[in-house]
Amino acid sequence: MTEKVTILNNIGNTPLLKLNHVTDSLGVDIYVKCEFTNPGGSIKDRMALCMIEEAEKRGELKPGGTIVDQSTGNTGPALSFVGNVKGYKVQIFLPAQLSSAYDSADRIRIARLYGANVTPIDLNKHMENADQLQGVERAATFVAIRMKQCYDLQQSDSSNWWANQLCNVDNTRAHREYTGREILEQMDGQIDGWVASVGTGGTLLGVAQTLKEKLPELKVAGVVPTDDPRIEWVRSRAVHKALEKFGGPKLRFLIEDLLESNVMDNEVTIENADAKKMADRLCREEGLYCGMSSGANVCAAIAMAKTMKKGSKIVTVIVDRRDRYFAEYPNEHYVV
Repeated sequence: MTEKVTILNNIGNTPLLKLNHVTDSLGVDIYVKCEFTNPGGSIKDRMALCMIEEAEKRGELKPGGTIVDQSTGNTGPALSFVGNVKGYKVQIFLPAQLSSAYDSADRIRIARLYGANVTPIDLNKHMENADQLQGVERAATFVAIRMKQCYDLQQSDSSNWWANQLCNVDNTRAHREYTGREILEQMDGQIDGWVASVGTGGTLLGVAQTLKEKLPELKVAGVVPTDDPRIEWVRSRAVHKALEKFGGPKLRFLIEDLLESNVMDNEVTIENADAKKMADRLCREEGLYCGMSSGANVCAAIAMAKTMKKGSKIVTVIVDRRDRYFAEYPNEHYVV
């Protein structure tokens, strides 16, 4: 062991396991990439490490600098974990509320324990008549306000580096060059379907690019929660309009790359209750201590399995650990 080895060297190379109980004798094998075993507790560790190290190489992030970003859930803790281990300060903006069930308290605690300065943002305090906003417009407005705060910090001080997970191509790179290659190797190149949350677009697109290069007939499904349809706020350009309204920069989102790539064969919308029920089953029956987005991914993988021939193999992701949802128990909420 060398002095340069840190906990960050343990990011990636996560296990891939076949589900044995929750698939209900489908005749199709479903495998899960166990990203919740990353040292920071979620798949976002990969993205955080790749984005930070690429920014270091380009000279955008320098010693003594501050990493800033907005997050709904796992990116905040991941940037806090990786950034502080590397010696940077970290500033994260999280939503104080998204829906009646959402509670960011555990994400905030984790990020703060890793050393981040976390600012919960209350939409009602940043604009008039916020309660009148609904659906896609509300979600787009909320994220635009948080992105504008990050942008302003970067503009005001060159030592601040905005990670910008929603637009940073190194997010996609992390999964194209690492997660996707690991899956190919672990599955011996035998994969018929790939399922992942749309989220920022990075995981779904990056892995799909690697897999489809070797397996052009691969089926790809993107999973979308009913309460956070971010693919729609990008597709409708609601988030672009909101950024313009608040004086933010013109940006290209990774979801735009995803949509224009045409790698996604299907969008699957999963209800919160179904995601929670499956997450509960994965914990009890498979021993996988996972959160709501993992339950949603497996629900969508089962839906894909019902359309495929016997003997097919589908891979999806166990995204994060259940303990970052404890503040919401027993009504944990599927956001992304």
